[in-house]
Formats: sequence, structure tokens, C-alpha cells
Amino acid sequence: MTSPDRPDVSDRENARLRTMLAHAEEVNELEKLHLARTLHNEFGSALTALAMRMALLAHQPAGAPGAAEQWAKANAILAGLTQTARQVQSDLRPGALDVVGLKMALEEYLVEFGERHAIGVALALPDDELALEPAQAVALFRIFQELLRNVRLHAGASQVKVRLALDSAARAVTLSVADDGIGFDAAAYDLQRSHGLRRIAERAGFFGGGMQVDSAAGQGTRVLVTLALAKPVPDN
Repeated sequence: MTSPDRPDVSDRENARLRTMLAHAEEVNELEKLHLARTLHNEFGSALTALAMRMALLAHQPAGAPGAAEQWAKANAILAGLTQTARQVQSDLRPGALDVVGLKMALEEYLVEFGERHAIGVALALPDDELALEPAQAVALFRIFQELLRNVRLHAGASQVKVRLALDSAARAVTLSVADDGIGFDAAAYDLQRSHGLRRIAERAGFFGGGMQVDSAAGQGTRVLVTLALAKPVPDN
């Protein structure tokens, strides 16, 4: 009989599963909130501007002065909407992740991120594709997205360096994202205050890994995330 002061394995496992479920629900809600804000802030304003342009054009003859300029502006708005739609689609589920694997998905997303936000990027990848379960690959990609989002919003960086590596001895994969931004005092900072970093640490923990943050004021930030490999690492 199990002592009431010493919960058995099933109790601990149930508690862990409840924590995982709560975390998954929180992540789902936050991702939906992010999507809603993107649709409101970018799609909403662009569609309003496009509607105004079309209303002006509807009351002008085809060859009227200024009509060509209005059409050009409308087309520019449509191009921006198309780009935003592709970005939203990539954020929801990157196509490259399913087609060509994690490495190519990381490279594709990082290049687009650098071009879109005028930030220099560098990427180091292992030679071979990693032996990751699908859920692990998705989790690692979501962590990668969250880290880049933090760089964009908070770092004020001009350069980001990303490194994905395989630790065969530890049967783990590591993702490092380092920037040359403003940094912060990591030793004095309560990471629980950062929803993004807390979600990253929890996601890594669910896959037997963890997160390490190295930063100092004026010296940039480096976040190292480790995930345990579910599949055996093949011998070379």
C-alpha cells in the first residue's frame, strides 16, 4: 500500500500528463491569439485600404488622370496581402517541414526572416537529417520560431546566428540561437515573466531536454535548447 505522503508512479505520471495538457492548451490559445492579431493588424488594415482604392477607381473612367497610379497602389496592397498570407501559412505549418525535413525548413524560414526584417543571418547545420519523431521536429521548429520572434521584438539585433547540432553521445539534438542585440542581465531576470521563454523551456522539458540562456547587457543573447532523441542515433 502506498503511503499518502509518498505518491506512487501513477500519481506522478498523471500529474505530468495534466501539466502537459495544460501547457498544450495554453500554447494553442496563444498561437490562435497571435494569428488573430496578425489578421486584424495586417489583413484588416490592408483590406480597408484596398477597398478604398477600389471605391475610388469605381467612380473613375478607365483613362482618367490618376487611375493608373490608383491601380498600381491597389496591386501593391494585393502583393503585400499575398506575402502576409504566405507568412501566416508558414507560421501555422511550414510546408518544407513535411516535404524536405527540418533542416531545409529552418533554412527557408531563417532566410525569409532575415530578408523581411533586414537582419543578417547565419546558419550551421549537421550534414545528415536528424532522426526525430514528427512531434519533436514540430516542437523544435516552433521553438526556433519563438526564438526568432523574441529577437525581432526585443533584441534590437543586426545579426542572428543559428546552429543545429547532433550530440551522439548524449543522444540529443541542440538548437542555438545567438544575436548581437542589447542583451539583458540573465542572472537577475525571472524567466517566468517571459511567456515565450517559459513555453520554450516547457516544450524542451516535455521531450527530455532543457533550455539555457546566456546574456548580458550590451553583449547580445544566446539561447541553447536541447531535446532528447527518441530514435537511436545511427553509427557513421
